[in-house]
Amino acid sequence: MLRDPGVSAGCGPLRYTVNAHEVAISPERLAAIDAAVDEFGQLLGRPVEHSAPEGATAQGNQPGDPIVFDLSWPAENPAGLGFAEPHVVEAGYDGGWVRLNPIIRHAPTGLIRRLVLHELGHLNGLADVDDPDELMDPTLVATQWGPGDLAGLALTHSGGCSGSPLEAIVDGFLS
Repeated sequence: MLRDPGVSAGCGPLRYTVNAHEVAISPERLAAIDAAVDEFGQLLGRPVEHSAPEGATAQGNQPGDPIVFDLSWPAENPAGLGFAEPHVVEAGYDGGWVRLNPIIRHAPTGLIRRLVLHELGHLNGLADVDDPDELMDPTLVATQWGPGDLAGLALTHSGGCSGSPLEAIVDGFLS
């Protein structure tokens, strides 16, 4: 299911930063965030660039800025472990931000991976679904992208960036 039908995502670099807001999160859990972003970039055929802008926050994030994974959870935020808000400029996704509940500092790395992939799905046009076999199901039970997730990413990325695994998967669906 698409979040914003008719809005597409590009094939340029996937730029991001993590702001832990001085939350004591282990290097292993920070590495799980990095690994999930790398995995997402590889699926789409998008290069990944980790940047470290000083003081980057979800609140201050603007179109064109690196995606901010912000480990802060203001009282007005919805319940859960994370949520994302994409920037849409001229019918295209242009970054955005992800808030991660600081409680993830105690979560298993596998759950962090699924959470980050799920939220990146939102930043790239996917909506929540009610199917535990899809990563876009908010229960975060699925460990891999499901066919609906992949079809949605293929739609928002015009079939996948050149040479990406997503492009090959789409070709397999069409064969």
